[in-house]
Amino acid sequence: MARRPEIGNVRLYPEGRPLTASDKNGYVLKFYCPIQQKRVRRNCGTRNRRQARGMQRECRERLLNGKYVESGGAITAAQTNTETKIRAVLSPEDGPPAKTWQECYDRYRDYQKSRIRDNSLDHALSRLGIAERILEAARQDDGLPEGGPVGEYMTLESLEYLQDRLLAGDESRFDSRSPTTVNTMVGAVMSFVRYCHAHGWLEKVPKLHKLVVDEVMKGRPISQKEFDAMLKAVPAAVGKQPAESWAFTLQVLWESAFRVGDVMNFSWDDQRRIHPVWPERPDQRATLIVPPSQKNRKAQEIPMLPGLRDLLEGIPRKDRHGWVVNPQAVDYQVRSREDWFRPTPDDLVELTGQYSNSAIARACGVTETAVRKWLAEEAITREPSAKIAREIPQRAVSPVRRRAEQYWPHRRIASGRRLTKEHVGRTIGLIGKEAGIVVQLEDSESGKRKKYASAHDLRRGCAQRLINAGVSAETLKLVMRHRDFATTEKFYGATRAAQSAAEEIYEKLASQGSQQEAAGVDVIAELSAEQVNKLKALLKML
Repeated sequence: MARRPEIGNVRLYPEGRPLTASDKNGYVLKFYCPIQQKRVRRNCGTRNRRQARGMQRECRERLLNGKYVESGGAITAAQTNTETKIRAVLSPEDGPPAKTWQECYDRYRDYQKSRIRDNSLDHALSRLGIAERILEAARQDDGLPEGGPVGEYMTLESLEYLQDRLLAGDESRFDSRSPTTVNTMVGAVMSFVRYCHAHGWLEKVPKLHKLVVDEVMKGRPISQKEFDAMLKAVPAAVGKQPAESWAFTLQVLWESAFRVGDVMNFSWDDQRRIHPVWPERPDQRATLIVPPSQKNRKAQEIPMLPGLRDLLEGIPRKDRHGWVVNPQAVDYQVRSREDWFRPTPDDLVELTGQYSNSAIARACGVTETAVRKWLAEEAITREPSAKIAREIPQRAVSPVRRRAEQYWPHRRIASGRRLTKEHVGRTIGLIGKEAGIVVQLEDSESGKRKKYASAHDLRRGCAQRLINAGVSAETLKLVMRHRDFATTEKFYGATRAAQSAAEEIYEKLASQGSQQEAAGVDVIAELSAEQVNKLKALLKML
């Protein structure tokens, strides 16, 4: 049975010890909020224990005499004036009450459910969740109450602050994010902002400028030699038994220019999915039918590349049914325990009560997505007030890792179910790492991390081969299935322009050399008088 909330029971954290460097937010009050009807945490905004004690007593008195509720959640009288001014600007008394972030978020989620694909919705909501956690932490640092009006979160200053914190790697297991990634994440937030503005919940849409990025690929096309190295690395990366199925997956990607989602949606005979169409007459070529569920949302018939045709024709007819590509689950856990670990259920409960998902992910060497999956599998729920510290001390990580190694045996992954495209993409990345194919070097100035060959780099390699073969830009756009020609031109136009320029230079220089050879007199005429005299003297000596 849930414990009955006690109004006025205000706790000061940390208790029984002085502040340390890890207590970046200073002293924090924890208590039951009668407005939100749940336990909350409020930052005192000071590292002075005596001042924090005074704020604790004042907060308790305001809870008991009702001033806390009257002021809308101000823990001290000093905060009352500040928050009253904010509400006067964003929620005038003669108008309807301002919408909170959560209320707008729920409306936005319901609106988008029937309008975008499930994966796109999941990504958008995940980015909004990251933004909310970052902005909410900033509000707590400023001593503002949790769950304020959406207008307080969507000012130009708040959005610029969000850009800075995303670049710095907040809510990420990496130390930083690239400007391209930040622009993508902030783009999802701005879509939410425009939705709120369209419904009258925001007075205006802030004019936030995108971060300047280099218009280059995140990776690069890999060569035939590098692809052969990846094929050789397959057994070491996934094990001997499933190696053949993974090698075939790589070959299909290499010969088709497919995305990893396309290759996992490639069927021999299912008309609802990507499937081959074989010619009925000798003068026809094999093609592929691509349904509108692909990234550009268009139903297309595209040419089947010769390499893919030869690869598929090598499959016996009796085996041409079901999925064309079906990689088997790996024989073992690909990453060693030195790289990452999963806490035991008991440790996970304890960590969740003290640290954020981001802090747990960094300590365990995984992504926040992995931590959220662990919490869902163990049915662990988090109290909003439980996000106390941003980092787990190293001395606390070691015993958690030791218990994890004893609790979780090295298990085989069940091979009875089909792998997801995310799993396949990660595994191909591990194959690229095993082969040592680096497609992007680390750059501390731009925040780029070292990147190994991935499934998308195989796609880029296929496009590069088509360019080298002289395929037109229009045909390349069709094969790559870009929504806009600008995408094709952006990533591959520079290569074509450089090749065309090089060809022109060589042709001009070659033709000029031929003309000079055909008119030797003209060559001599272009020499200086001194050079002509030396040439004549040499001829007399012969």
